[in-house]
Amino acid sequence: MEKAKYNFASLFGNSPILDEEKLRVGKQIEDIGGLTFKINFDEEGWTAVCKEVPAIIASNTNPTPTTIEIESQIRDAIFSAFNVQLQKTSSEVESPFRFEYSIAK
Repeated sequence: MEKAKYNFASLFGNSPILDEEKLRVGKQIEDIGGLTFKINFDEEGWTAVCKEVPAIIASNTNPTPTTIEIESQIRDAIFSAFNVQLQKTSSEVESPFRFEYSIAK
């Protein structure tokens, strides 16, 4: 049996989130014991389900997503599940839910 390969991603990336909010959400996730997602691919796209909190689900119809797409969708699902409040800046008034992040290599 092949051992599962795990990838790790920054929870907050460069998202505009107050430090207090990061601490709140970080504590809640720590209390759960972390978040691990299993991703299934099929001809209709992909779905990621959280093992610890099955109600946290991310998906997309792209059958060949990039790592950035997957991590972005999962991050959005986590933010929604934990009611993460993003800071609004003047440049984000129209769409305060945009964020950027990079993956260290």
